[in-house]
Amino acid sequence: ADTPEPAVDAAENANPEAVPAAAEAVGEAARMEFQAETRKLLDIVTNSLYTDKEVFLRELISNASDALEKRRHRELTVEGGGTESGAAEMAVTITADSEAGTITISDTGIGMAREDLVANLGTIARSGSRNFLQQVADEGVAASTNVIGQFGVGFYSVFMVADHVTVFSREMGAERGHCWRSNGDGAYELSEAAHVQPGTTIVIKLKESEQRFAQKYTIEQNIRKYSNFVGFPIILHGERLNTIDAIWMKSKGEVSDEQHKEFFRYVAQEFTDPRYTLHFSADAPVSIRAIFYVPNSHMEKWGMARQDPGVNLYSRKVLIEPKCEKLLPDWMRFLKGVVDSEDLPLNISRESMQDSALMRKLNSVLSKRVVKFLAEQAKRDEKEYLDFFREFGQYIKEGVCADFELKQEAAKLLRFESTSGERGELVSLDDYIARMVPEQEDKIYYLAAPSRESAMASAYMEACAANKVEVLLLTSTIDEFVMTNLNNYAGKTLETAENAQLVLAPTEGAEKLSSADAEALFAWLKEAVPQIKEVSLSTRLADSPAMIVGHESASMRRMMAMMEAGRAPQLPPQKLEVNGAHPIIRGLSAARDAQPQIAKRIAVQVYTNALIAAGLMDDPRMMLSNLNDILASTLEPHARAAVPAAAATPAEHVEVPAQQSAKDA
Repeated sequence: ADTPEPAVDAAENANPEAVPAAAEAVGEAARMEFQAETRKLLDIVTNSLYTDKEVFLRELISNASDALEKRRHRELTVEGGGTESGAAEMAVTITADSEAGTITISDTGIGMAREDLVANLGTIARSGSRNFLQQVADEGVAASTNVIGQFGVGFYSVFMVADHVTVFSREMGAERGHCWRSNGDGAYELSEAAHVQPGTTIVIKLKESEQRFAQKYTIEQNIRKYSNFVGFPIILHGERLNTIDAIWMKSKGEVSDEQHKEFFRYVAQEFTDPRYTLHFSADAPVSIRAIFYVPNSHMEKWGMARQDPGVNLYSRKVLIEPKCEKLLPDWMRFLKGVVDSEDLPLNISRESMQDSALMRKLNSVLSKRVVKFLAEQAKRDEKEYLDFFREFGQYIKEGVCADFELKQEAAKLLRFESTSGERGELVSLDDYIARMVPEQEDKIYYLAAPSRESAMASAYMEACAANKVEVLLLTSTIDEFVMTNLNNYAGKTLETAENAQLVLAPTEGAEKLSSADAEALFAWLKEAVPQIKEVSLSTRLADSPAMIVGHESASMRRMMAMMEAGRAPQLPPQKLEVNGAHPIIRGLSAARDAQPQIAKRIAVQVYTNALIAAGLMDDPRMMLSNLNDILASTLEPHARAAVPAAAATPAEHVEVPAQQSAKDA
């Protein structure tokens, strides 16, 4: 609906300058019926359209702001200013009387003539603001983008809380004002009014059940929540409330670092300064003005609850949805800030998006801009970016896993340790690609391990190291899942080093199993260790006796175990590659006939060790019994040889201190 604007007040503490004398209806009132469709819509508006009754005040303040904007436009474009001499300062004034149960909202805007009251308040969905913009466009004058109203129903939200509403309004330059009254029952009264100042005043008599809205604290909180950035002063009982500037509506060069710091503290409810600030605007596919801040830290890393989105959605500086979930992908929830668009096709209650396809487009534009911005920061100052990544890297990894549209762009932001750097030194995928060697055949190799040390000692690293192939070291539980979801980057395949088909150059003069001995050993191994499905000679091992190949991901196995209440699925038989030149394998080949029992225990341990190296051993304690048997078998000859000497020394002459005995036990 069109903007209600000041005149006079019927509640306590009315502004004496804005209202020199009490406005009052004069003469006979004409009773008029709402149009039939308007009566139906009125019932919808008051009973179904809005999910929260508190938005009525937002709608009325938006109308008042529109009226003030129209006045400003007239003053700038009409010869002579189009306003009266001594016109009041442009502002919205609100007073409330909790005892009387009334709220009075006045503005010093353009005001309405009798026909405007009929057209704008007597007909739902005939938006005066929309008509105003159309008129300005038709006349060839740049339409003001500060007009908020779109659908002409906002005014009627007042009947969610009001028993009766009185509107006094006087158009700028007119001699007389008019009074519009209704209780929302399908009819209204219209009469002339005396002592009405230019603008509009709305007097709301609240329902008995809605008296809480007459409390000064409730009104103040409502204004700070929804209308804190309206472009005109909002004065509640003589105190201006909206003192924070909507800096996102300014150009980037007009906002100082100090203003950004102050605004960040307000919007993020923090006391620190932002780590990064992204301030931008765009005209396509929709008009966007936005500010995003990256804070210095987040609480999720301490095991706190998953944080809510931190970006609020505005339309022409009026809050539409706080902590809007649809504006950005969920993995960007660490960002704080605002997005404002005058082009959003809000539904007529302004509480949700009408066009979900356009909302998805907006999400895409904003999220791509954020990723581009972070990539720019990494190029500008890699050290500063690495500090950011160490704090917020888990969100970036989440984005690569969850955001199909953006995962390739987000992958540019990933950083990992690598065999080419020192402990704690992180590299990007682009850095890695720049150092690739021909032997890699367009494969980016990585290895998941609990720590850098265990990765560097892994059997799977031996062929990579020998071929001078760099390997990314994944030590976070989510890292391997990230690589699996990403799958490829910049035309390169992401491959675990466990599957690397790199060949070691043969060592001259090294002893190794003959083909016949190897075949016999392989057959015996499968019989001695039923968990071994297949055995073959390895061309990738230098220092390790054996390794598991073609196995499932250890990280995926751990994730499956978590989903199954800690119980990992049974491990299927595995493929084993053995190093035919390793002393253990050659010794095992000789011992399988000479000492079959010991050889079998060693075979089990070789397989177990390979499982551990592959991260597939669910409970290492299970190998202790076999390991103890191997130790006992190895030391048994020495134990037998020591028996006569021990028997020659009487027990009472063996003196072992109790503490040492306990220590040696």
